[in-house]
Amino acid sequence: MYWYQNNILILAKNFRRALPLLVGSALLFWSCGSPVEKNNKQSTAIFSVDSFFHAEAERLQQLDPVVLKSVNKDGEKEQRELKIGNWKNELSAFQSADISKNFDPSLYEVKAIDCVTEFTAKKAALQIQVLRIEFDKNEKVKHIHIDKKITNSLYDSQEQLDYYSDSLYRIVKHQDVQGLDANQYEIVGKFK
Repeated sequence: MYWYQNNILILAKNFRRALPLLVGSALLFWSCGSPVEKNNKQSTAIFSVDSFFHAEAERLQQLDPVVLKSVNKDGEKEQRELKIGNWKNELSAFQSADISKNFDPSLYEVKAIDCVTEFTAKKAALQIQVLRIEFDKNEKVKHIHIDKKITNSLYDSQEQLDYYSDSLYRIVKHQDVQGLDANQYEIVGKFK
């Protein structure tokens, strides 16, 4: 019985020493409360890009903000201040980059550090190579970054998409079509 009581005392001492470290780690880990599940099971509860941009399109359609929109295609730049008539169409490039439907954890490496959750493709053949979501302290989306790639026998296309809530959105696309010159364009919309 002596050995049993002695082991309990040793465990209690070690637990008291480790408790502040455990509590501190837990507070740091949960400080931003990212809504992405941390387990490796297949899950439909991960962040839905489609749902987020559907809600953003509806919200912006009602707000009807003025946007300073710049389009740069192969070095030719045009800039205008305007109101977007169809936000669903305007944000469709973002909305189509959703990986939450039928999410397969074997295809993406998931990192959740502080207020940032990042999905990185494990295979080069996947269209969405990187999806990074940054949250503020209230779990509101601050920034979404997407690296998208399409490769087939007709063309190669690479896109970088950035959306900063209530600030700006940017789409940079480089496309190389078989038998034609490569082209690049950039669209930047700044909320006024």
